[in-house]
Amino acid sequence: MKKIFLLIVVVVATLGFTTSCTKYNFADTGTSVGYHDCTMWDYFNQDHYNWDSLVIMAEHAGLQEIFMGTSSYGKNLTVFGMTNHSIRRYLLQKGYEQIADVPVEDCRNFILSSIIDGNQVIQLDDFTPGIASTDPSTVIGQGGKTYTMLSGKQLWIYTYREPYGGVPQAGPKKIYLASEAAGKTSEVASCNIMTQTGVVHALSYDFTPTDF
Repeated sequence: MKKIFLLIVVVVATLGFTTSCTKYNFADTGTSVGYHDCTMWDYFNQDHYNWDSLVIMAEHAGLQEIFMGTSSYGKNLTVFGMTNHSIRRYLLQKGYEQIADVPVEDCRNFILSSIIDGNQVIQLDDFTPGIASTDPSTVIGQGGKTYTMLSGKQLWIYTYREPYGGVPQAGPKKIYLASEAAGKTSEVASCNIMTQTGVVHALSYDFTPTDF
């Protein structure tokens, strides 16, 4: 019960944090440090506030080698990182007290769905601009590009500049990913976090692993 109570507190705090958003529901987790001279695995282990849960999930799924750059997937990764808030929200929704309670296959699927297939580093400016769907029957809009993830799932990924001060395309460029399978569009809160084994684009705190 104590763990569940703590999860509720975290989620309530997160929901309060995301109330000051743009029309694209963007919640900025902070400006990223451009380059970390270590593997992605080491970077995750050093940033306890954001990535502790992802580290535990990767260990539970036996996928540490991917982030270390020693797996068959190579050393050039593009990862959409699930923060602690996202994973804790999932635990609460499912009634799990800890990540060890989550089936290993589910953990593997979440992590593999967060990594673009093809051993390639794709930064913010490498993604294709697009426009969000206005059709309620699909999350796929105009432009952008569909990418296959290591799990086999496909995500439509695009960048978009919001208006600023009434001027179109004057705001910051952001990355969005849409899952037709989940019927969800999600945003990246902090991008281009570079490591020796690839780039991390940190997903916003209101993301949930089942949104892939």
